[in-house]
Amino acid sequence: MESSVALPNITNEYVSKSLRPEREIPVFKVAGIFSSHMVLQRDEPALIWGFSNAPGTIVTGKFMGEKRECTVNEDGRWHIEFSAHAIEKTPQTMTLSDACGHKAELSDILIGDVWLVGGQSNAELTLKPCLILDKDIAFDENAPIRLFAQNQLYPYQHQETCEYPSCDVICPDWKWKRPDEEASLEFSAMGYYFAKELSESIDIPVGMVMIAAGGACLRELMTPSLAEKLHYGPGNICAAGYYNSLIHPIVPLRFKGMLYFQGESEGCGKSFADAYDKDLKLFVEDERKIFMRDFPFYYVQVSDYLDNCFTFFPWMDIVRVKQFDALSIIPNAAMTVSMDLGSESEHPDWAHSPKKKALSKRLAALALSREYGIGNEFAVTSPMPVSAVKKGNEIEITFKTAYPLVSDINPLPGFSVGGYENRVPAEAEIAGENIIRVKIPENADASHVNYAFSIRAAPEHASVKNQSGLPVPAFSMNVAEEAE
Repeated sequence: MESSVALPNITNEYVSKSLRPEREIPVFKVAGIFSSHMVLQRDEPALIWGFSNAPGTIVTGKFMGEKRECTVNEDGRWHIEFSAHAIEKTPQTMTLSDACGHKAELSDILIGDVWLVGGQSNAELTLKPCLILDKDIAFDENAPIRLFAQNQLYPYQHQETCEYPSCDVICPDWKWKRPDEEASLEFSAMGYYFAKELSESIDIPVGMVMIAAGGACLRELMTPSLAEKLHYGPGNICAAGYYNSLIHPIVPLRFKGMLYFQGESEGCGKSFADAYDKDLKLFVEDERKIFMRDFPFYYVQVSDYLDNCFTFFPWMDIVRVKQFDALSIIPNAAMTVSMDLGSESEHPDWAHSPKKKALSKRLAALALSREYGIGNEFAVTSPMPVSAVKKGNEIEITFKTAYPLVSDINPLPGFSVGGYENRVPAEAEIAGENIIRVKIPENADASHVNYAFSIRAAPEHASVKNQSGLPVPAFSMNVAEEAE
């Protein structure tokens, strides 16, 4: 039976550029995102694609008792769609062959949930440097976790892969791997700990795919069309360069959701910081369009970065509050606060905190509650400000929180009143389970009230939490007048 499904137009749009004349079409090849040890997304048809230099040739696929066929098209591409399956923890084998005698056999395939790990260096940061806080970690290659690691270094060193959307995974060494010590230490710490937390909480295989690149600006992770629409030029590499090299090769992979930690690079320029909430919204909309799925988007409000950030991220204050603002305009999204999980003075890297295990527990708790029905989403979400009202010489901020607000410091640090250019520090106190009152300084502009709106969100600025230990996010809110 021939597979009739068509790859989305976005995948074929640049195929002539991606397979330029100087790049030979493989004799027969399965796309690099598929290999032995992979996880396929459960409850969805498994779309497998590849390449051949023999247009018109029949390709046959066999998987879990099913046989499918397709024809290599004139662009040298083929794709087969197998039926959807529920969770499968017993390793399976898939064979793909053509009429010319070429054959690929993929083994140790599981069916569960696949998650993408995107963003920049704090998403890409590998597990190895985080072991200073997790010295007793135990690795188990038989755990129901599979890892597909891409990194920033390879495309940066091979910038020809960044110029056009690549049809295939750019590094031949990138394959799915079992979570043994070597593979785990080379994988995203945030992704590894998230997968470990999920697999220990639900009886399901978990696959993780890295699409993060250290130093990546948002404009480098966007599609070429979106970067062009926003009139963005080069950053560290060409605009859309990391989309072209790390994301486009896996379109239209079927997956469960995306983890995302990015924004430090936008802290380098005020115009980029100012636009971050709207740009992030457009980025997520575009990713959902090209992958043809309304995937859940779990992102991190960036951490504290010690005093070095004054030099490197002079607009980080704006980025943080814009990340909070993005939560109200991106559907099917959740934000994890990490201000209290930044590096400390004794850590060797001021910008890349080793506290990724704690961060991933927060991300996993949100995902478990929202996607798997385990736990109460309200209870694992940071206290979120929902309104700010001027009452006399005070501003009363109301929070949505499952547990009462607490702080070890009084008066509360980190609060200010006024707009970005005229912020004035202000005293604040907890005035109820979900209420904070901020005193308006004399002659201050009371149109806005802010929390942790500073380049360095120092640890004391993350001191306001709920009783479960989840911190209040950085924010800047309009202040309403009290109704008469």
